[in-house]
Amino acid sequence: MFRQKTYRQQQGFTLIEGIIAIVMMAIAMVTLISFLFPRAEESAVPHYQARAAAIGQAVLNEVLSRKFDEASDPFNDSVIRCGEDGFVCSAPGNLGADVGEVNSGFLNVGAADDVDDFIGCWGSVTQCNGSTLTRRGGLQDLVTVSAAEQSDYRNIYLEIRVRYENDAFNGAATTVSPQKRIDVLVRTSRYGEYPFTAFRSNY
Repeated sequence: MFRQKTYRQQQGFTLIEGIIAIVMMAIAMVTLISFLFPRAEESAVPHYQARAAAIGQAVLNEVLSRKFDEASDPFNDSVIRCGEDGFVCSAPGNLGADVGEVNSGFLNVGAADDVDDFIGCWGSVTQCNGSTLTRRGGLQDLVTVSAAEQSDYRNIYLEIRVRYENDAFNGAATTVSPQKRIDVLVRTSRYGEYPFTAFRSNY
């Protein structure tokens, strides 16, 4: 037999119950936004850390494969160092790419023959606009990036600084010294900055 519902059984949510439900949903959304969503964004950090490490190592290998100085090894026989036999090392204020190695402001990487030729910002025009260093080319001009990997590196650029290091290895030398410090700073937009450092000695 059909049983007729009472008035109390037929009524919906009361105003107070509706307000409580809205407040609980608001608390749930705040919790998600404050804790869960930031963690999802942070999950990209290891990806960029791995990319930065790979780029930093590749760039240092590229730079360290060059001579200590423009005046080093003048006869390509690995006998004479700069500072010997009248071949003067570049002054601290004259480090950087040399005439004939730069075309329209960009470094011809194949023509670079010493470590300080690479000084500059390597990335897009937009990325290097905020840098204190001159843009010397795109990231792909310095390291090999396949077409399939280009999207992984589009937010990455780097800055290279080279200076003479004092004999105590605790600061910049004001005169020519037997070693140069190479600093590579890989920038990954909002995912952090990763510094890499190497030294090239005058040998």
